[in-house]
Amino acid sequence: MSGTSGTRPYLIRRLAALLVGTLVTCAALLTAYYGVSRNSPAVNGRTTPAVVEVAAAETSLKASFAAAEAALTGPTGPVEGAGEEYRAQLDAASQALEKATINTVAGVDGRQTLRTASGLVSSYGYLIEQAVRSGGDPVLRDAYVAAAHSTLTRPRSGIIDRLEEVQLDQRGTLDQQVSFGWLLTLAWAVALVLCAGLVWLLADTQRTLRRRFRRRVNPALAAATALLAALALTLAVFAVQIQGRLHAAAAHIEHDRTHGGIRAETLHWVNGALRSTQWRASFTSCVGLAAVLIAALVIVGLQPRIDEYRFRHPVGARPAEHPMSVVLGTRDRGQPVTAALLAFWLVAIGAMAYGDRQGEHPGRVTVLASWTGLEQQRFEKVLRAFGRTHRGISVSYQGTTAQRELLLSRERTGDPPDIAILPSRGEAADYAARNALTPLDGVLPKNTLDAYGPQWTSRAGGRVYAVPVKADLKSIAWYDAAAPPRDLTALAADGAHWCAGMGGDDTSGWPGTDWIEDILLQQSGTKVYEQLANGELKWDADVMARAWRTFGSVFSAGPARTALAGDYTQGLFHSTGPGACALEHQGTFIRSGYPKDRHPDFVPSPRLLPGADPNSTAREVSADYAALFHDSPAARELLRFLTTDEAERVWSEPDKDRPGNPFRPFFPFTKGRPSVPIPPDEQLNAHIDRELRGAGALCLDASDSMPPRMRFAFQHGVLDYLSAPGESKLSAVLRDLETVRGGIPPRGGHVCGGT
Repeated sequence: MSGTSGTRPYLIRRLAALLVGTLVTCAALLTAYYGVSRNSPAVNGRTTPAVVEVAAAETSLKASFAAAEAALTGPTGPVEGAGEEYRAQLDAASQALEKATINTVAGVDGRQTLRTASGLVSSYGYLIEQAVRSGGDPVLRDAYVAAAHSTLTRPRSGIIDRLEEVQLDQRGTLDQQVSFGWLLTLAWAVALVLCAGLVWLLADTQRTLRRRFRRRVNPALAAATALLAALALTLAVFAVQIQGRLHAAAAHIEHDRTHGGIRAETLHWVNGALRSTQWRASFTSCVGLAAVLIAALVIVGLQPRIDEYRFRHPVGARPAEHPMSVVLGTRDRGQPVTAALLAFWLVAIGAMAYGDRQGEHPGRVTVLASWTGLEQQRFEKVLRAFGRTHRGISVSYQGTTAQRELLLSRERTGDPPDIAILPSRGEAADYAARNALTPLDGVLPKNTLDAYGPQWTSRAGGRVYAVPVKADLKSIAWYDAAAPPRDLTALAADGAHWCAGMGGDDTSGWPGTDWIEDILLQQSGTKVYEQLANGELKWDADVMARAWRTFGSVFSAGPARTALAGDYTQGLFHSTGPGACALEHQGTFIRSGYPKDRHPDFVPSPRLLPGADPNSTAREVSADYAALFHDSPAARELLRFLTTDEAERVWSEPDKDRPGNPFRPFFPFTKGRPSVPIPPDEQLNAHIDRELRGAGALCLDASDSMPPRMRFAFQHGVLDYLSAPGESKLSAVLRDLETVRGGIPPRGGHVCGGT
């Protein structure tokens, strides 16, 4: 054979092409097959158990309530309480939730939601316990049972809906894992096209060798072709089988979930079906071995043919390069190849490093508050505004009306949220006394802290531990402005006309404490009111007993039972027809829950409360306080943002589909800081603003300023009194409250102040 034939350079180039083609094709096959096979252990080992654990918790909770309700209302209720079945189901739910929180595939937010649900389960258990203790009083017992049921089933913020929210995310993950999406389809299409191309290249090489070397078959190349075809066919068949079983497992789980709960038979079938895919999934390790064998067969088939060409090179000619020099680009004309390979690896490594840095957040902040539903949506708008100016910080928010239970649980297990929005000064003082809070003196600028008067901050030992970020007016009574009653005073004298649900998770009874506090404020003035808030007023004092009797005169037996059975969210505009309530004593936050096509308005409560001075200008208000539980640079940034004009501006922005902006919050008055202007079309908000600014004194909610122990006793006392409003019950309730007060040292502090 002539040295000028060009056969040897051709074979070198073909060898290089086959080796590169083998590497690229097997890499593509491995990628495509791994895209299917990796989902099998993920679905079997993580996703399916996660879905099952949440479903088991949901089923057990529903069963626990059914068992408790049956036991408590049955003939043996006074003896066995909630019953053994209730306790067993509640334990099962708690264990399932604990596992679900660890194993969830719903991400960080899903884990936070499950922690919130766990806190609500504690609240639910507390309410059932209270129902058991009240077994001798069927009215009070049923009130606690109704509150427990509300904790489970309240739309969006109840336990069941929170679990469904997590399940929705987990089922989304499951759907992604069992779906053959466009990216996986593209990967398989590319892999099969490359396989076809490599098979063609091997076949073409066979034809060339047969023509130039007069040999019918090159055994090594034929074996390489057969091995490649077998590899591609085997991977494709296994991928179809794995995908089919994943789809079947997901279908079985979804069928059971929507038809009464996931059965043990289904789990057994799913586990068995997915176990049978594990050995197929492990076939990915064979792809690399097959690639090495194919490459070796290609070299064995072509290298001897290359070595058959022995010829002398002309002067100045260069020896034929080894085939790998073509791949590695070590000859001159291979320099572009070398540069391209180096550039590729530099870009790939840079991209991976950048991806790692992108995954590292300078901070992640968790926030816990009592705002749910529409209030939560408005606050999350503020958090998004913070995220736009602090792009390296991500914020995870959880809202629950059972905040106290959840916060105590997380704080005592060493996993508190970074920031909690506490509903009272009293709670902030309680956590500060346990050294659970970071003082804000070094977090917020001094001029910001000084702008709040002593009435508006939670202080201990001369240091500030919490600052208010939102305020609500409470000394008002709502009515329908589109059809205002002719005589509000006469209407208010009959408790049947008041919307007054007392339910509210483990804080059930707080709407009643607002009533009694407001009555005391309007009947006896700010000095007596401050004594109550600071623990200096005896519960059985004449002025205190008078306020309770006034409360009882409005809520006689019939209205009292209605109030005990209702939730605080079921107020004005939520009932129609004969007997529908027409007045509601509630804070300004409640207007966000009124239907958007209605027209609420209010009058100051002193004009309607029996025995009150109608000309009184003292007003009860509440505030929500931001406190720092876990100190970090990111948490400090968010807390500072919540006290800025920008946060208040975003919080106050109107929504396009809600005329009048019922979500506008109001903020504590601070020195030297103008309030956010109210547009002319927000007439109700302007009315609230005038009432706040025209008040002779603003007094913080008294129960919110009490230590939590006293506050919870007050709330329970309201429910106990409403179960049989009368002198004998009142004496017992006030005696019990005075006993609790006697064990708590009085606290000084400013509760009332000028505007």
